[in-house]
Order: sequence, then structure tokens, then C-alpha cells
Amino acid sequence: MAENNPVRTDATGRMIHDWDREDQIPVPKRKLTTGIEPPAYRNDVFKGERRIEWDDWSRIVELDPTLSSAEKKAFHDIFAAEGGMKKAPGGSAVAGILQKTLDTTKSLENTPEILAKYGKNPKTTDLELQDIKEVYKGFFNDAFKGPAQKLNEKNKARAFKGYQILGLIGDDRLSSSIADILFREGTAKGSELIISAIRLTDTDADTGRGNVFGSKTLSALQKIAKNPDQTRNFLEFSANARRGDEKARNDYFRFRDKE
Repeated sequence: MAENNPVRTDATGRMIHDWDREDQIPVPKRKLTTGIEPPAYRNDVFKGERRIEWDDWSRIVELDPTLSSAEKKAFHDIFAAEGGMKKAPGGSAVAGILQKTLDTTKSLENTPEILAKYGKNPKTTDLELQDIKEVYKGFFNDAFKGPAQKLNEKNKARAFKGYQILGLIGDDRLSSSIADILFREGTAKGSELIISAIRLTDTDADTGRGNVFGSKTLSALQKIAKNPDQTRNFLEFSANARRGDEKARNDYFRFRDKE
């Protein structure tokens, strides 16, 4: 029979536990994992100790009730492609967020939590995982500001944020590819690339004036998303138009029969 040890207290009066046997020591609770794996071409990045980083990121994204499946996939794919939280050598980018991107994205409307946490001049090196998600949202709030405004004019019952446009396209693979193009190339160059791929996919598509991602661009993509052949073609055309020195990233966003 185990011997009962007298109760001891520390300087604050809290009880100090004396564990008689190894099996009495409480086992620390394991954090919930989502079961979502990094893209295969980035497995070498998120291995060993950095696997914890991926699991933490995945949990933050998956447990956000404001994100649709399309936005979750896009945020996972971008974070993976950009190498996660490891700061780019000789640069300011963290999780793909450049300092100039953070400076132009930050606002009371887009990133209120970050301004409250870090003040008016946050640095990319200040950002934690939760902050990365908020900057991603803010970036797409700006990128899809036009279509979101049009939707809000028509539908007073629900206020759409720009990032939620990704969930309205209709195909998560398509949405993720579009998000990654805009994030990697910037909204101006990215919109030009996307609109060009739309026109190659559907020669009758009306994408609006110029190369600005507007409500007509969204409508054209929604039409493509309903047609599997056109979805395949768009993914191929847009992958071919990406920068040539990132083959693995480009190929990931091509059409695949299985994820």
C-alpha cells in the first residue's frame, strides 16, 4: 500500500503534490490536430520540429468559423508555398508577407487586431501565427474590394468581406490557385494573369474593363467552376503563365484528379 505523504504547501499556500509512482504523474494534454498534411512538395519544409508549426497553423485556420473551405485551403496552400514562419534570408518576408505588404494592408478595417496588438507600425518579424491569418484576410479584403462592394450593394442582409469572395467562386482548387497568384504576383500583375487565363479558357467570357479583378471577373470564374473541362483548362493556362523559376509551386496548382 502506498504511503500517504503529508500535505505540503508552497509560499502562496498552494498544495504541492508528491507523486509516489510514475503512473500518478498527469500526462500533458495533446493539442488537437486537424489531419491536414502540407502539400507533398513542401514536406521537406515542415518536418521535424517544424511539423509543430504546421499543425499549429492548420488548427488556427480550421477552427476559424468565418472561413469557408475554399479560404481554408487557400490559406494552407499559401502558407506552405511561402515556407511558413521562417524569415526569408536577407528580406522582410514572413509567411510570404513582405513589410511593404503589411504596410499597405494594415488598417482599422482590415487588421484591427494587429493594430491593437502592435500599434501603428507593426513589423513582419512581430507577427505570430494568429496574426498571419489576419494579414491574409486583410490582403484579400483589398484584392477583392470591388466585387465585395458590389455584392454588399445588392445584398443588405449580409456584409461580405473581400476574403470571402474566395468561397463564392465554386471550386476550392480554382479559388486556391487564384488566391496564390494574387498573393505571389500582387493584385495588379496577378489580376492580369488571371484574366488572361479566363479569356484563354472561355473566349466568350466578359471579364469587365481592363485587367482589374471586378464583379464580372468573379462571374466569369463562377461559370468556369461549373464546367470541369474549363476548370482543368484554367488551372493549366494559369500555371503555364506563372514565373518560370518556381516549377514545383506552379505544378502544385495544376489540375489534379486527386488531391
